[in-house]
Amino acid sequence: ENVTLGADTISADSANAKFIAGNSIFTVNAGGVWNGGIVCSAKRDSITTGYTNQYSSITGSGAPESNYTSKEYAVVYAPASFTCPKDYFGYFSIQSIMLTNNTYAYRDMKSGSAFSKKFASDDWFKVIISGFKNSVETGKVEYYLADFRNGQTFLLNKWVNVDLTSLGEVDKISFTVDSSDKGSFGINTPTYVCIDNIYFTQTYTLPL
Repeated sequence: ENVTLGADTISADSANAKFIAGNSIFTVNAGGVWNGGIVCSAKRDSITTGYTNQYSSITGSGAPESNYTSKEYAVVYAPASFTCPKDYFGYFSIQSIMLTNNTYAYRDMKSGSAFSKKFASDDWFKVIISGFKNSVETGKVEYYLADFRNGQTFLLNKWVNVDLTSLGEVDKISFTVDSSDKGSFGINTPTYVCIDNIYFTQTYTLPL
């Protein structure tokens, strides 16, 4: 929320664009957002289907636990990553992140489109969040944004808090996705997820 956006706007989505929030730097991949990246958004459209609404969350706002009225959030188009470089006191340990579905992806899974299927029995869509420290993977956490296996009909439409403490100290967090709906060119489900309220801790010793 310390990123200042006008109503219904986004941060830059051109190649190598970036925004900074707290200790973290969020970037768009080389080649522009269609090659992946993370964009800050103040979009509120939870209804409109299709890629023209790629920067909205299905909740129509950021996470309700935010301590600001503006309710900005970030939209990840995977594969993407952000960095959280160590500072004078050392590395940061990631604790948690809040997730919800992107409107474009949610509406495609709920109703289908010309490019992806309406989810039915045994379908699923998940995000994989991986931590890195000095280019070495520290661990990964998976969360199902949709799960129609074993008689379920789960399709996330609210903000949820996901525990990332198992990733430990990190200087980079990456996002990839996977889906049961695949074709000859890979995943058919739009590869988006919305994120907000990323919490870190840092341990340091003050000199005596």
